Amino acid sequence: MANSRRRVNSRSESYNRQMYIEGSAVRKLNTQPEREQPARKKQRKVSRTTQKNRAKATQMSSGYVVFLTVTSVITLFLCVYFVQLKAQLTTQTQSIAKQESALSTLKADNDALYNAVVASVDLEHVKDVATNELGMKYPSEEQIIQFDTAGSSYVRQYQDVPGMK
Repeated sequence: MANSRRRVNSRSESYNRQMYIEGSAVRKLNTQPEREQPARKKQRKVSRTTQKNRAKATQMSSGYVVFLTVTSVITLFLCVYFVQLKAQLTTQTQSIAKQESALSTLKADNDALYNAVVASVDLEHVKDVATNELGMKYPSEEQIIQFDTAGSSYVRQYQDVPGMK
């Protein structure tokens, strides 16, 4: 008999274990809605000193009100000052952008005019006028003096050049 009871118990336990499902979607069988607990009708009496302490705790002192007012006013002024600085920065940024745009336009115009001037100069005409009308001549070998330059493309003259008159 004892063995048969064990078998029945073991079978029913294994059957119950197989049927157990976990998760939030599991249907709950035989559930009853929870009922609200009725409010307590009997309230405890609060002592007079406790009532005074609670009243004091809920009131603000005049010093605290003054402190809050001062900090609020300071915060308001700082916010207004920040907004003014932000507006000034935006205005300056826009002004700088306009000036940079104008500068790039002027540089482009200047380059175009320079190229037009360089293209309009006839070097042959300049050479002809210099040699025929002004009497200029090419230098002779004796007049040419060569100097070594140390890395720069030109020489500055701080003294008289030897051999020149």
